[in-house]
Amino acid sequence: MTPALLFDMDGTLIDTEHLHFSAFQTVLSPHGVALTWEDYRHFIMGQPNSAIAAHFLPHVPRADHAAVMDSKEERYRSLVTDVDPAEGLMDLLAWADDRGVPYAVVTNAPRANAELVLEALGIRGRVRAVVAGDEVASPKPHPMPYLTAAAMIGGDLARTVAFEDSGSGVASAVAAGLPVVGISPPLDENGLKARGAALLIRDYRDPQLTGFLAGRLGL
Repeated sequence: MTPALLFDMDGTLIDTEHLHFSAFQTVLSPHGVALTWEDYRHFIMGQPNSAIAAHFLPHVPRADHAAVMDSKEERYRSLVTDVDPAEGLMDLLAWADDRGVPYAVVTNAPRANAELVLEALGIRGRVRAVVAGDEVASPKPHPMPYLTAAAMIGGDLARTVAFEDSGSGVASAVAAGLPVVGISPPLDENGLKARGAALLIRDYRDPQLTGFLAGRLGL
């Protein structure tokens, strides 16, 4: 077993939330839903598509929910063109590589989205595993995605750290027994600290981060 890093994707590796927001607005509008940023932040960020559809489309036959969500993901993927990693991310990955610390991605997004983003960032070959929301029986906030990722890369749960930007994701990682680094604006508007995040940072350039990781990973 080895120390490991487990990363959420959207809003953690890369800032794609505005693209998801736009895609959801496009597909929900024909169903009479005028999505606001506050609704997006509170009811969509970190949630699986099944829960999102149940919340916003109770007036649409449940049998049609999957098709609406599939159209949202297709719209989102069409918007992913030139993308940049989160500030300081590449330096952190190099730090982990230099120390032989493997890392994986744990996302509620479907695999097609994850593969597209990781390829666009140029890090797909460096990521040891991807656990996608459409491939686990219980997505976040259940602990299963994080437990699955740790097992896939041989991560010692006592020496593994998760990175998250949503309350649902933090809850998932904490339930798996992992310390969580929350990626958050200064006011922690998503309530990551209250959900159990052990450290809050604005981005990976935070001077506290490597010391925190070295201690938690046992390096």
